[in-house]
Amino acid sequence: MKKQFLIIGLGRFGASVARTLTKIGHNVIGLDQSEERIQRVAAEITDAMKCNATDAEILETLNIRDFDAVIVAIGEKYIQNSILATLILKEKGAKKIIAKAGTQTQGRILSKVGADVIVYPERDMGERVAKNLVSANILDYLELGPDFSIIEIICPKMFVGQNLIELNIRHKYGITVIAVKNAKNEIKSPPDINYRFQPDDVVVLIGENKQLKKLGFID
Repeated sequence: MKKQFLIIGLGRFGASVARTLTKIGHNVIGLDQSEERIQRVAAEITDAMKCNATDAEILETLNIRDFDAVIVAIGEKYIQNSILATLILKEKGAKKIIAKAGTQTQGRILSKVGADVIVYPERDMGERVAKNLVSANILDYLELGPDFSIIEIICPKMFVGQNLIELNIRHKYGITVIAVKNAKNEIKSPPDINYRFQPDDVVVLIGENKQLKKLGFID
């Protein structure tokens, strides 16, 4: 189902989230005070607007309650703007607020003023690199919390020659295949249930860490 997202701050992190959400089929509106940043992503997302996201009147015109989530991706050195934007979003009835922080202290403050989820891009990237280095089969790794992860791996041997119906890993283990990239770089998301996996496929999975470990997908 197509969802609606608002992203405040279109620096490297915000722009990356905006492009990714758009690529997988969702509607994304991006806000930033920089005309240059707006122009970088304007053609790649649903809409991009130059404005001050700490202006309550501007946010009011966007019908904040209509968005499935709002991502506050303002740079860490402008933490006061992140705090103010989060406060306003909470007051306007945002369903879910995800805020970027650079330190634990910033994260605690943002949580106190209304952010539902705090992300630490630099710390998380370091963890991903470390886990990728010690797991040869993992191409990319994103921890969604203490118990769940999204991983991108080279097609496991147990998948080769089988389709999703035959594997039945969602029913058996609660693991979902959310995308497959074949040797021609064609991406299917979600993949057809009758598609037979090939040895050189790249597979993206989401599931509980304990189940991913049980199948040997992560260490």
